[in-house]
Amino acid sequence: MTNTAEYIISLIRALMQEQTVPPIPEGISLQELFVFSGKHSIEAPVFRALCPLITNPDDPVWQQWENRVNLLLAQSIVQLQERDDIIRKLTAAGIDVMPVKGCWLKEQYPDINDRQMSDLDMLIHPADAAAAEDIILRMGYRKDEVLSHHTLYLKPPYMALELHTALLPDMDEHEGYYRNIWEKALPVDGNPRLYRLSPEAEYLFYLVHLSKHLSDGGSGLRSILDNTIYARCFPNLDADYLERELKTLGLWDLTQQVQELSRCWFETGAPIPEGLQPLAQAVCASGTYGSMTVRTRQRMDRLRETYHNPLICLLAYCIPRFFRPLPEMRRQYPILNKLPFLLPVFWFVRILSRMLLNKHAFWQKCRLVFREGGKHG
Repeated sequence: MTNTAEYIISLIRALMQEQTVPPIPEGISLQELFVFSGKHSIEAPVFRALCPLITNPDDPVWQQWENRVNLLLAQSIVQLQERDDIIRKLTAAGIDVMPVKGCWLKEQYPDINDRQMSDLDMLIHPADAAAAEDIILRMGYRKDEVLSHHTLYLKPPYMALELHTALLPDMDEHEGYYRNIWEKALPVDGNPRLYRLSPEAEYLFYLVHLSKHLSDGGSGLRSILDNTIYARCFPNLDADYLERELKTLGLWDLTQQVQELSRCWFETGAPIPEGLQPLAQAVCASGTYGSMTVRTRQRMDRLRETYHNPLICLLAYCIPRFFRPLPEMRRQYPILNKLPFLLPVFWFVRILSRMLLNKHAFWQKCRLVFREGGKHG
């Protein structure tokens, strides 16, 4: 861990525990703190923690940081307003809705701006997808990306909505566990169509989602801080039930590590045990959403365990990503409902649109895939 990472963790801990904020150590610049905070999507809480220490508010970096935090606050307000508006309109139309992940957790932080969200995540029944989409599009959103378990809708300048028909994709190792997730949902008082996961189920899904990120490119400080907030929100979780379910999911050992790291970093300030050092280092190095390079390498490494020929490994990676199944493509291109034989044409349209709309990211990813795919296991 770098000195910058250790200091930022101490700042967040002081903020969460309402303790005196430690001074900025010599050798750490404001620019370094700003960049690291942005990488981990914790700019707002670190800014709040630093406010009492700043003696020169006209510093260009500090002004840039303040502008960024104000922008994030505007985004937070819009996101929460849109969340409530979407829920109101969907439930009024008779559609069951279950907000998940940061969509609810954001308001449990000390300040609503402390927990950034890239998008809103909401679960609906698959049978309601078409009706829900009609409402979402009439609210000014446009359909952007369609995957097997969710559709992404965008609305400038801040809004991204992931409308899920399942919490996990079909290929996920834990998909079967979440296939009947509505059975663990609880109605919210005042709205018979609005649901929340039970506290235990909500915490379990956080851990499943975190494990996915940690094994597929990495996850940053914010994800560990989320554990601290969950511990505050749910102090009386059924420990026996959680242990049983986590062992069923194969996440018991990881959970023990995450919980201990969360306590050391954001509660007690105790030294990190030797056994937790690899996880701590990985979290600090990865940033909020991990690294595309690490993600691609890890996926290729898993494929190489099965396919020892580099060409076959490369094809096994690319074919499922370029040539999506018909049910998923139908959701993105509704004309395929009437003309399914045009599927190969729309495979080409989909690839071409990604090449044109985000050329830099597309070719960067291609270079990574071919570089990693050419390695021998």
